[in-house]
Amino acid sequence: MENKARLAVLAVLLLLLILVVALSIGGAERAAQAPTVSVGNVQTAAIAAFGSGLTQTALAIPTSAATVTLQPTVTPISTSEVSPTPSCYRLLFLRDLTIPDHTAMKPGQSFTKTWLVQNNGTCTWQSGFKFALVGGVTMGTTSISLNPTVAPSGRIPLSVSLTAPTDQTGTLIGTWRMSDQDGNFFGDALTVVIDIGGTTTATPETGGVTGTATP
Repeated sequence: MENKARLAVLAVLLLLLILVVALSIGGAERAAQAPTVSVGNVQTAAIAAFGSGLTQTALAIPTSAATVTLQPTVTPISTSEVSPTPSCYRLLFLRDLTIPDHTAMKPGQSFTKTWLVQNNGTCTWQSGFKFALVGGVTMGTTSISLNPTVAPSGRIPLSVSLTAPTDQTGTLIGTWRMSDQDGNFFGDALTVVIDIGGTTTATPETGGVTGTATP
């Protein structure tokens, strides 16, 4: 009976020994399979990564600098250096001084039509500006040249010597306008309106002639 107990203890001890040996062998194999970490390898990998980053940065930099185009500087022109243009000339009709519209006339009757006008622009009317017939019936004179200069806000009478036609009857209209030295018309259109063939005849009034008549 004692011998059987000893054999059982020996058997248990033998199993334990076998288990310990097996575990030792497995740990050794796993240790052999694990990679060995070397400080030199870590440094080599770090240098390689740093070099790769420098290469990528170099590739990202353009090979040539972008061309910058500078816009030219524009120098404003002083308004005092700009020559007068037609847009600065104005003429405002104020009223008829003689021969109101639909004045009765006899064929061939001479009369002087006078309008009161104002320079309501910003430029002075110059001597030599033309006041001319631009439409309607011709009644002798077709244009006059302005003699005086007229400053802005100045008022003058514009007068033209006319003659009622002998070959027409009814209501006759002539339209006149002012033009600058370049022939650009500006301002209000002025009209002379007479009736030929009426039963009454008005006595024409005279006004100051402000220009030289051109037949």
